Amino acid sequence: MLAAKCFGRHDVRIDDYPVPRVGDNELLVRVATCGICGTDIHIYEGEAPLASLPVIPGHEFCGRIEKVGSAVTDVAAGDTVVVEPNLFCGQCHFCRTGKKHFCVNWAGVGVTRDGGFAEFACVPRQAVYALPEGVSFKKGAFFEPVACVLHGIERVGVLPGDSVVVCGAGSIGLVFVQVLKRVSAGQVVVSDLDPAKLEVARELGADVTVNPAEADLKTVVMERTGGFGAEIAIDASGSPEAISTLFELVKHTGKILLFGVSPENARIKVRPFDIYRRELTIVGSFTNRYTNEAALNLLGDIEVDRIVTHRIRLDNLVKDGIDAIREKRTGAIKIQVVFDEQN
Repeated sequence: MLAAKCFGRHDVRIDDYPVPRVGDNELLVRVATCGICGTDIHIYEGEAPLASLPVIPGHEFCGRIEKVGSAVTDVAAGDTVVVEPNLFCGQCHFCRTGKKHFCVNWAGVGVTRDGGFAEFACVPRQAVYALPEGVSFKKGAFFEPVACVLHGIERVGVLPGDSVVVCGAGSIGLVFVQVLKRVSAGQVVVSDLDPAKLEVARELGADVTVNPAEADLKTVVMERTGGFGAEIAIDASGSPEAISTLFELVKHTGKILLFGVSPENARIKVRPFDIYRRELTIVGSFTNRYTNEAALNLLGDIEVDRIVTHRIRLDNLVKDGIDAIREKRTGAIKIQVVFDEQN
């Protein structure tokens, strides 16, 4: 099978590899579509300490079951499925206390075991969910990102009518915009340096968009919130510089959600007095716990055509995919590797 395997920093080899053998409780998925995520970039850059190299990256994927293991009886070859890449043991302290995303025996498809940048991927039965009827593979590859966004919204506790600032209009920020509107958030302000991304954000429901290079974000937010600030500010960029500004954008008792993945050793300056005096809440959000079913129910309503800007072949993964994201090429938002052009 054709696959892209990462052996080290900037060392991705696209070649013919053996089709994985299927264990008793595993499935072989013929990959249809796989999105390129920031985590894949971190693996390529040698900045993913959890990755077990060499590995075939790619964890935002869906496809058709090609083969089932001998102990699998509830799904069959030909079924269309989406993949939950986070694998949990179900027996450790965190799994047994409702925090399975911190499983001490955690494994990740596309991180610690081979993933979706391949014609075939072998995954445990627990990792697959049926792709809802009528939902395309193009949308199906957003299953994991949507589940993670739902977990973030759950963590920060968005209430109907809340004003929200989203910093970063990449694919995650644009999913946030849509989901926030569906949970009846009030005004949604989106900030990004890329005018093309801001245009998409407006099309997908953002009430206000701001390019910080052209306007002062704090001034705009204060004007839109009666001078008080937003209830919630969400970082969907991972930029330490952007995160540092969030504290100025929320009102007293405001909440800040750190969702984007910052460099592991990055630091920001925070005044503890502000957190104390203003009763600010800082919330982290890591992957997801139990939002997969909700993501499936919402998946058909998420608009992805304006988010997916490039659909490429696997042999162009580095040149037209990874490099486009690393270089922040204008107009590049979500890039998908496509194996099945029929859906």
